[in-house]
Amino acid sequence: MRRTIYLQMLYIINMYRSWIVVDDGYGYRQSVVFRRGKPVSCVCRMLRLRSTYKHNGYERGTKWSISEYELDKALARYRQKNHELKARLKKGASYLEAKDVEAIIEIATYGLVKLELTELPLFKQY
Repeated sequence: MRRTIYLQMLYIINMYRSWIVVDDGYGYRQSVVFRRGKPVSCVCRMLRLRSTYKHNGYERGTKWSISEYELDKALARYRQKNHELKARLKKGASYLEAKDVEAIIEIATYGLVKLELTELPLFKQY
């Protein structure tokens, strides 16, 4: 996955968040990847999401780790289904939209995590 697309995903999740925030998007961890039916160990970037309050049966503080490999596979599958996204990403990563990020995360987590991003952006509070 291109770095610009990954960083744009992190930005969109943080700006349009509702009940899930990015806990860590820059860490690398070892994960197991299945290639040709065989498990292979590799080190890749991990996106860590955390729930900010109880929602959809998940407790407050629940964390999910999604490898960049899974995100890349999900992006490829979503690109095949959505040709409009394919054309937009050729223009640049900034054309990625919140609905695209929601779909990519849902595909990457096999339907377990639905971000439910808001329509209006939030402003970061530091």
